[in-house]
Amino acid sequence: MILIIDTETSNLGTWMRLLNDLNKKFVLSSDKTINFDNISKIIFPGIGNFGRVVSNLKKKNFFYKLIELIEKDIPYLGVCIGMQILFEESEESPKTVGMKILKGKVKKIDSKDLSCPHNGWNNIKIINDANIFKYIDKNKDLYFNHSYYCSPELEKNITSKLSDNSKIITSIQKKMIFGVQFHPEKSMIAGTQIIKNFLDLKC
Repeated sequence: MILIIDTETSNLGTWMRLLNDLNKKFVLSSDKTINFDNISKIIFPGIGNFGRVVSNLKKKNFFYKLIELIEKDIPYLGVCIGMQILFEESEESPKTVGMKILKGKVKKIDSKDLSCPHNGWNNIKIINDANIFKYIDKNKDLYFNHSYYCSPELEKNITSKLSDNSKIITSIQKKMIFGVQFHPEKSMIAGTQIIKNFLDLKC
């Protein structure tokens, strides 16, 4: 069973339709009848303010439960804010502490070569092998919509960067934890393949 994290700010409808189309069973984190022993994958959809997302998860008593699940090596896919929340802190909400699963911080885009927000289609440069990029044409564009980017402390956690701005980290991996700054659910064929690759991962 796939667990979709409900932050009250994300595009749940898009993900629910996509998983239905793929004939995948899922449950929302807001469902009080969840049997966590049945969870085989976790998807944290994008969209949302860092501070508000953390606050909403804590109000639902789910913030620390999510950390517990991730630490059990259940495969996790964090999209946009779902990737950013893995880190220690964010310039978007300086007083808010993230999940601290990855060392580093989230910074505001400040580049003459890249608009802020960075919105639209762009290429990535894959720098480390990651299972979720299997069968992906490296020249395919992916869809972005963000004003902040992750700055990991450990280079080994980085799996791709923006092709035209290597400062912008576009994906990370640590064991079975995956994060992508782009939105695979909005990236058409390439994005759907990335999601399928994640769902096909064996624990």
